[in-house]
Amino acid sequence: MRKEDEITKAFKWVEKNLGQVHILINNAGVAKEGLLSNGDTEAWRNTFDVNVMGLCIATREAVKSMTANNINGHIIHINSVAGHKVVYFPGINVYTASKHAVTALAETLRHEFLARGSKIKITSVSPGFVISEMTTLNTGYSPERQKMLKSQPILKPEDIADAVCYVLSTPETVQSVKMVLSLSRWMGKVAIVTGASSGIGAAIADALVANGVIVAGLARRSERIQERAKKLQGKLHAIRTDMRKEDEIIKAFKWVEKNLGQVHILINNAGVSTESFLANGDTEAWRNIFDVNVMGLCIATREAVKSMTTNDINGHIVHISSIAGHKIVNVPGINAYTASKHAVTALAGTLRNEFLTLGSKIKITSVSPGLVISEMTTLGTGYSAERQEMMKSQPILKPEDVADAVCYALSTPENVEINELTITPVGERI
Repeated sequence: MRKEDEITKAFKWVEKNLGQVHILINNAGVAKEGLLSNGDTEAWRNTFDVNVMGLCIATREAVKSMTANNINGHIIHINSVAGHKVVYFPGINVYTASKHAVTALAETLRHEFLARGSKIKITSVSPGFVISEMTTLNTGYSPERQKMLKSQPILKPEDIADAVCYVLSTPETVQSVKMVLSLSRWMGKVAIVTGASSGIGAAIADALVANGVIVAGLARRSERIQERAKKLQGKLHAIRTDMRKEDEIIKAFKWVEKNLGQVHILINNAGVSTESFLANGDTEAWRNIFDVNVMGLCIATREAVKSMTTNDINGHIVHISSIAGHKIVNVPGINAYTASKHAVTALAGTLRNEFLTLGSKIKITSVSPGLVISEMTTLGTGYSAERQEMMKSQPILKPEDVADAVCYALSTPENVEINELTITPVGERI
């Protein structure tokens, strides 16, 4: 993968002997232990030639092939957690730089596709430690490095393959879902879904019930959940709960434990948004956003963790966040909402750190969709005419797309944790 002529030759052979290219998995990568203060120039160049330049060349050839043959293909970069943060791991500075470059190349390619109106998908899959010749199977590392690697929890290559297959299984309109490995270990267990009366929460609750999970749906409009429960062949229970009120949240958890059983899954889905500007906005509207989106989530998380910890349950907590929790999207009037979702992103990461400190095996996942059909977007009637027109002009996800993502995260083996799953409709520009 360091030689351009060999890469282009390989693509030509594939097209001549096998057929047109529909999928490219950019997986080739190398890493060599070395410090910037005394490292080897050729080792650094080799890292960039394989991890970055080889990826660029292969991507170019795949895009050329897909475009020439009018194929809405899929390109996947196998990245790394080191492509998103600087991990405390001395000696991998150039590798880390190369993976940060891969992160940027995925996003800039997505922008290229948007500008060209292309329906080719681009996904970055970023694993932590994986058993490979770059980690525990490598005999060229120092004894200190080998000892450190063997002391860490680690993924199997098959775990990454599952993630890739999941991404490839998504509908054509979804940029990141319908492969679910198995939810069998959650059958007969109890899940709490907040904001379960409509939209994403309703879709998640229904999907879990369909997979044999006992679901308690929390919402102010509990009658909507009750109506759906009559139609579902499973166990869906409605609990009227105002996620702004701590006493009601605590009461709901106590009712669940007393009447349904111990909590194994919490889906923090409840959320609100009000179009407002900081220059002239309403204080109570801002407070309502933070009370539901942040404080309600914190209280529900605390109650779930207490229950799981007391009953020695390695449960799973899922925060339904938003792409607005990771970047400042160019949508005026959602400043308080954006701030609340950035808080949710931080709360997922800090909770993971808490679990590490406590030695807990409870999982925490953040699922961050782009625009989704819901009462906060195209079904909302309280927005300005300009906002409604803007949202209706955008590609959009269905609530079931997000539910599929949640089911995927829940289906992973006990040793695998999906930290962040970002899903957008193909062609989204916000």
